[in-house]
Amino acid sequence: MTILVNKNVLSLFLSATILVTLMVGVESIFGISTAKVLMTNKILSPLTLHCKDKKHDDGFYTLKTGESHRFKFIIDPFGVSSLWFCSFNWTGGFHYFDIYSEKRDLCTDDCTWDIYAKGPCKTATQEQACYPWNK
Repeated sequence: MTILVNKNVLSLFLSATILVTLMVGVESIFGISTAKVLMTNKILSPLTLHCKDKKHDDGFYTLKTGESHRFKFIIDPFGVSSLWFCSFNWTGGFHYFDIYSEKRDLCTDDCTWDIYAKGPCKTATQEQACYPWNK
């Protein structure tokens, strides 16, 4: 009887732990790191973007000038470098860019990007670094 009660208590405890994990967020309990990418259209026409990595696809989004899109993902905890790339399409332009490269972009909050026709610019509190489009 004691063993049966202990199994039920253990089962209830595990169920409650899983429920709390889902409510609070996995990253806060287990220390899993997430990255957030924010992109703002600075081109004077609608911009369609499509971002993905090897296993995930964020989908297609069309942003008017000044509009933003944000997505987040879990950084690979097994030492494989995370890489997200995007296509950017607007009237008169179509380019690709690695919007998140773990080797370049260990952001503490959002990795914030302004998207211009010349290329994307990563913005920080006081500085901005612009990059060429991928070839």
